[in-house]
Amino acid sequence: MLRPLMLATAALALTSAAQGQSSSDSGLSRPPVAAEALPQHLTVQGVERDFLLLDARRGKAPAPLVIALHGGGGNGATMVPRWRDLAEREGLVTVFPEGVGRTARMGTWNAEGCCGYAMTENSADIAFVAAIIDRMIASGTVDADRVYVTGMSNGGMMTHRIAIALSDRIAAAAVVAGAMFGGETMPKRPVPMLIMHGVRDQVVGYDGGTSPMALVARSQSRPFLPVRSAVDFWAGADGCTAKSTQSGDGDEEITIETHSGCRGGSEVIFYRLKSATHMWPGAPNRMQMLETTPYTALDATETIWSFFKHHARN
Repeated sequence: MLRPLMLATAALALTSAAQGQSSSDSGLSRPPVAAEALPQHLTVQGVERDFLLLDARRGKAPAPLVIALHGGGGNGATMVPRWRDLAEREGLVTVFPEGVGRTARMGTWNAEGCCGYAMTENSADIAFVAAIIDRMIASGTVDADRVYVTGMSNGGMMTHRIAIALSDRIAAAAVVAGAMFGGETMPKRPVPMLIMHGVRDQVVGYDGGTSPMALVARSQSRPFLPVRSAVDFWAGADGCTAKSTQSGDGDEEITIETHSGCRGGSEVIFYRLKSATHMWPGAPNRMQMLETTPYTALDATETIWSFFKHHARN
């Protein structure tokens, strides 16, 4: 069966090609140097799927696994520069899955209410991520109790779905500039969740609704919920009972809202970025038609990893 190629629903992605040798379906390629993200392949429900693997372990002990999902119209290579330095410093195994579409290297995720080809074709993206986790655990390279997922934009929307569906396998999750759509089922287990969103987001609006960007709006089947709805969903799903705390009075550039007293040691943290638009904070723009304004008041990668490393499945 032909491998589905990736669709640009929103914009062209500026990418650098990943280097190295590919693996067969029966095993994993180990990079000769940690900085090299190597192509890997899996067959999921009869469709060949791709991901990039960056193995920065020190020694042979299983390491934490971070699965990073690109935004709509992008590909795995757009996320590699955002995680490479930290992965090497912390000794992580990092995976960058590829979405699906009609045009090579420009992919989307089936977040149900968005986006494009992946949504209309009902792409089996949850099964794809589950298969990646299975392979990485079977290879002995990762710690099954320290599997994390994060994503931006359409990848952030997909992160919500994965955290719900794979709550028994995910130690924590983080969503940057993503959204929910309503009607989500509750996860079987609590999942620590970090949500980060810019108030001035011009693609996935902070207050929800149809995207102000026509290309993205045409890729939606349902309106985005306000960011507040996603925060409240996870605080409820995780059974957070303590009164939420907030840094400052809400008028600062960065406001941090924390929901604690949650089941299983989970927590929900919400970063409200007053002047941020649609981007991965603290990193160079990788999709310039969408990520129009750099934001340096916060480094999303460092913030997310600081959150992840305090959580493991129990």
